[in-house]
Amino acid sequence: MPKTWLDAVRLRICGPMGLSFVLITAIPLSAGIPLSAGIPHSPSTVEAPKIVIETIDTVRSWASPGWGYNAPKIARNTRGEFWVVSFFGKYGGGERAQILKRTTDGVWHRGAIFDSLYQPSMIFLDEQGRLNYIQNAQHSPIRHYRSTDAENLNHFRLVATGNGVEDGRGWYVGTALYGETIFMAYVTLTYDLFLTWKGVSDTLWHPAILLEAGEVDTSRGNHAWLYPRFNFFGKRGYITASSTVDGSKKNTYDKVCLVSFPLNNPMQFTKEVVYNGVPGYYSYCYDTIITPDSLIVCAMNAGRYRYGPKRDDMLPAGIYAAVRNVGQSSWSMYNVDDHDGGVALHCTPDGAIYAVITRGSWDAENQTVLKKSTDGGKTWTLVTDNVCASRPDVHHQFFLQTMRAQRGSKGENTLYGMMTNHASATPVDGLYSFEMMFLSIQLP
Repeated sequence: MPKTWLDAVRLRICGPMGLSFVLITAIPLSAGIPLSAGIPHSPSTVEAPKIVIETIDTVRSWASPGWGYNAPKIARNTRGEFWVVSFFGKYGGGERAQILKRTTDGVWHRGAIFDSLYQPSMIFLDEQGRLNYIQNAQHSPIRHYRSTDAENLNHFRLVATGNGVEDGRGWYVGTALYGETIFMAYVTLTYDLFLTWKGVSDTLWHPAILLEAGEVDTSRGNHAWLYPRFNFFGKRGYITASSTVDGSKKNTYDKVCLVSFPLNNPMQFTKEVVYNGVPGYYSYCYDTIITPDSLIVCAMNAGRYRYGPKRDDMLPAGIYAAVRNVGQSSWSMYNVDDHDGGVALHCTPDGAIYAVITRGSWDAENQTVLKKSTDGGKTWTLVTDNVCASRPDVHHQFFLQTMRAQRGSKGENTLYGMMTNHASATPVDGLYSFEMMFLSIQLP
C-alpha cells in the first residue's frame, strides 16, 4: 500500500498544553483469570442465525473503504433505511467519497460525491434524522457537512471547518454523537491526539484538548495513539486507541489505551493502559463496546510477532477481550479466538455479546466466523463457522464495522454492518478493487 501522511511536511501545532489528567498505572492481567483458549466449538447447541449479504458497490481505490475502524461508515434510521459512505480514487488528491442509501425495498441508490479528502470519511444520523458527513484531507481542514433534507442523499451543506486548533487538519479521525453534541478525536502532523466537540449545527469546534502527546522519531519510528473510537455510558465518554512507537517504520502497536472523560467537562479526563504489549508484536484494538450492565469490552488482537527479540511472556497470537466494569480499574483478559485477524462486536439488549471475527488478513484468503458470549466475554461459543457461506466468491473479507447507537443507529437483536472484500490482490495503476458489502445477521 502507498505510504500515508507520515511523509508529509510536519509543523509544530500550538495546542492547549498543561491540562491536568490522572494517569492510571497499567494493571497486570488478574491472577487466576484463565485465558479461555481452545474452547470447544459447539455449533449444534446454538440456533443458526439468518445472514444476508448484499453487494453495495465495487470501487477502485488505493485503500479499503473500510479502513479506519474508528470512523463510522454505516447508519440506519427507525424506518429501516441504511446509509454507507464509499471511498475511491487515486492516492494524493484523487480520493473521492460517495453517499449510498438503501431504501426499504432493498435497493441501493447513489448520492452526493465529495472530493478533496484523504482517509475514508464518516457518517452518522443526528436526533433530527439528518445524515452528517465528516471528512479529512491532506492539505485542507476537517469538514463537517449535514443533509439539508430528509432524503439524506444528494443535498448537503457545509456546517463547519477545522478542528479546534490553529491548523484545522487532522488524521485518523474518530467521531460519535451524544445527544446533540458531536465529539471528535484526531491526530495532528506531530502525532498529538486531540479531542474536541460541538453542537450539530454549530459552526465552530470547541478549543481542542491534548489527550496524548505524539513524538516524531525518524530513527525508531513515531509515537502516537491512533484510531480513536468512542463509547458513552452514564455521564462519561470513553475513547479507546492503539499506541504505536514505530509508526512509519514497522507500524506495530505496543499498547491498547483508554481515555475517559465527564461529558460536562472533558478537560478532566483520565488515561489508562488496557493491555501493555511490546514493540515488534501487534496489540491493536479493533472494537470496544459497553454492555447494558456496565461492562467495558475491548476486542483486540495480541501476540502476533513481526520483528525484534521473540519473547516467552507474550500471549499466543489470537483475538482477545479485555473486560472491566465501568466502576472498577482492573482488567481481565479472555481469549475469544485462537486465530489472528480482525473482530467487530455487537451487544443485544439482554447483554449477550457477539463477535464477528475475520480469521486472517485482508490481503490473503480468509474466513469470517460468528461467536457469542453470555458471561461477559469470559467464554465464547461458535454460532457459525462461515458468515459468508452464501457468497462463495468472497475470499478476502475484512474491515467489518457494525452499527452503534453513538452513530445515531441501533441494531438491537439484528447485527448490521459494512465490510469490504479485497477483490484484487495486485494494484493496477495504483488502485485495488474493493467490493463493498452490506451484512445483516438476525441473531438467535
